[in-house]
Amino acid sequence: MRATARVADVSFNAVARLLDLAGVACKQHHNEQVRGIKGRRNIQCDELWSFNYCKDRAKGWAEPLDKGGTAWTFTAIDADTKLLVSYMVRMRRNTRSAAVMMRDLAQRLNKRPRMTSDSLVAYKKAAKQVFGKKADLSQTRKGEDTDHSTAYVERHNLTIRMSNRRYTRKTNAFSKRLSKHESQMHLSAVYYNFCWIHGSLRVTPAMAAGVDDRLRDYGWLADLVAEVEPKPQKPGPKKGTKYRKRGSVN
Repeated sequence: MRATARVADVSFNAVARLLDLAGVACKQHHNEQVRGIKGRRNIQCDELWSFNYCKDRAKGWAEPLDKGGTAWTFTAIDADTKLLVSYMVRMRRNTRSAAVMMRDLAQRLNKRPRMTSDSLVAYKKAAKQVFGKKADLSQTRKGEDTDHSTAYVERHNLTIRMSNRRYTRKTNAFSKRLSKHESQMHLSAVYYNFCWIHGSLRVTPAMAAGVDDRLRDYGWLADLVAEVEPKPQKPGPKKGTKYRKRGSVN
């Protein structure tokens, strides 16, 4: 962000504010457009490790202790269209976090999906909470020779790490606040779904899933941000300045 501020010759706060607006705009667009997906989808679920402010081993000296540390990004991708249907950034890798993601996933599909995940027990418990006894979840261990695989979602995790430096394992570009980390993920998700041409599909995941009918670009992303940017207000009186009424005498 500081490098961007230097290249664009603007203040660091301006870049930080723009990232916040981009996060709001992209989250809103994802919630509105990635919804009502038809057909019974083959969904692969996984979680992606990252951190904000500091790593867990540094919590003994870093402040604030309650906000820094590991941040898990739960993802659910359609294996056929490679569409990132649902994602959630959570501080804990447990059943509650997995259930939040699956509830969001269920609201975006019009039919109960066939799901595949790794051997994390939280997915099995969360699937029962959200879909009940009819939950269709297959779990597999890494290295097993089975028809149920999480290869696509694991490859998508690599795409996130390669395109979003905040997810690099050893980086100095980590987020200092969880809200900034989430904003960057919102931006990455919308760019991946609507602007990035998949190598094997030759179209964007949104086009393959029938969510969108055209290729989007950076100008389109800028327009999304402009729609949520608040209108400028007239400057008011400066603090500590007193104005006298017209015609008054001191």
